[in-house]
Amino acid sequence: MIRVRVFIVSAASAACMSSAMAQPAASPVQTIQVYSYGYAPRPIELAAGRAVTLNFVNQSGSGHDFTARNLFAKSRIVSGAAPTGEIELGPRQSKSVTLIPQAGVYEAHCSHFMHAPMGMRTRIVVR
Repeated sequence: MIRVRVFIVSAASAACMSSAMAQPAASPVQTIQVYSYGYAPRPIELAAGRAVTLNFVNQSGSGHDFTARNLFAKSRIVSGAAPTGEIELGPRQSKSVTLIPQAGVYEAHCSHFMHAPMGMRTRIVVR
């Protein structure tokens, strides 16, 4: 009876371990803080060819966007969306996009009136 219990426990443990090992590793998360007239970090650094989740967090009481048309056009978007190459954020809103970027240097800015000239721009460096 004890051998049967040991066998059942061993089989259940092996099944749990194999299903856990079969799941793909979660992609790293890069939080991009959006605030009135800026982004952080500056620059944004990503690894080429590796999935990353960009988590945009608008800390401002105003709407902003993150426009990076070339980055989104040259990346494979795995989940989320960046229609027309931008992420639109309402006040205090967060959105995430998981993508696989290509190597290069990309520019990003807020396309709202006068936000980019007031400093709301950054660079994305993908190595």
